[in-house]
Amino acid sequence: MELIWKPKAWLSALFGVLLQPFAFLYVNRIGLFGLYLILLVFSSILDMMLHADSKGGSWHELFYFSWLFLVICPIHAYLVARKYNSNQARRWYASWWGTLLSFLVSAILLIILRTFFYEPFTMSAGSMSPSINAGDQIIVSKNGYGNYRYHGIQISKTFPSKAVNRGDVIVFQYPLSPETNYVKRVVGLPGDTVSYRNKVIYIKPSCADKSTDCTPLEVEKQVLSNQDTNTSNTTLYQEYLDGVSYTIMLKDRKNDMSGNYFYQAGTKQDEWIVPQGYYFVMGDNRDNSLDSRYWGFVPVDYLIGKVIYTW
Repeated sequence: MELIWKPKAWLSALFGVLLQPFAFLYVNRIGLFGLYLILLVFSSILDMMLHADSKGGSWHELFYFSWLFLVICPIHAYLVARKYNSNQARRWYASWWGTLLSFLVSAILLIILRTFFYEPFTMSAGSMSPSINAGDQIIVSKNGYGNYRYHGIQISKTFPSKAVNRGDVIVFQYPLSPETNYVKRVVGLPGDTVSYRNKVIYIKPSCADKSTDCTPLEVEKQVLSNQDTNTSNTTLYQEYLDGVSYTIMLKDRKNDMSGNYFYQAGTKQDEWIVPQGYYFVMGDNRDNSLDSRYWGFVPVDYLIGKVIYTW
């Protein structure tokens, strides 16, 4: 005689606290598992957005919507277990080991995805405004850049197979503090000579590759809108670099802080020759960005990935 199986209510509640949506696999309700998983993902994204732009005194400063699942999931799973219909077909995941296995496999896949392929970041500062503003979420494509990290832990480092182009927005480890990630736009490639004078970028491309056009260029820009006031004095420009178009922000009345620029021996104060294996980066908020002008070049093995989506 086959024994009638029924989920243990106490174990359902425990899974609800520890594994949250996965508790509903144990009680044989895959539909509820899918529903709670979607709700958890959306609430986590909402939490990131709210806390990235959180100011002191905000109602959500000490609250996370995802915390609600620590209460709702165990209670709901407990009630489902108590009212479980033993006549329904039992799926393989409706067991303690099936639930744990499902959770572990999902966690491993998520870690692999985040480490080697795509990782979300929250923009904490305005140095890339107006392209990416403080509080915006970004998705970074990491595969091919060789610097594979998970929450600051180095998992693997290989030689990059992806080409980096002028105009790319990249995430990288800040050279002066590698545990900190920065987001900037690539302006100079290895071998390029980059100058920044009177708020204009000049680039003399490297001539190492004979197929490359080595003609010196001035990065063009045109006015989009002028927000000139007594306090902001800000103008938005559309800038064009190697076929890439993007918006930058300038304070036209603010002088370039060339006296604070990173000085490279053998060059002018506002000129830099990008070494092999390095990149020159700048923020789109030109007068409010701590970038290569001030601290130097980004090593190729410090690149994490390219920004592919922003919201």
